[in-house]
Amino acid sequence: MINVSEIVQTIKQLIEVRIELIKDEVSDRVSAIITKIVVLVAMVIASLLMLLFASISLAFYLSEQLYSTYKGFLYVAFIYLLLFLLLLFLKDAKGLLISIKQFVIGFIFGRKSKKQ
Repeated sequence: MINVSEIVQTIKQLIEVRIELIKDEVSDRVSAIITKIVVLVAMVIASLLMLLFASISLAFYLSEQLYSTYKGFLYVAFIYLLLFLLLLFLKDAKGLLISIKQFVIGFIFGRKSKKQ
């Protein structure tokens, strides 16, 4: 004879085990995503510092070549102005936005995004 209380207890245990497995899987995925975001932020900070020192070096080099300190820094600022204007005109370019989105999704989530 089948005992109904044993069946109910077994089903409860199965559900509890399944819930624990789902919790573990979610926590693993969240921790992996957070880790990738931290690595991405560290890469961005390192890149910005590298860009800062490269810009200062270029400004001093141009200053030496032009025999004028302010002109070297002015030319570097002008280069950044041109870069800003280029990005301003490209900000609505669909291809650029989609490729950046695919890169971020692929880096953080480890998968490809669907084509839009």
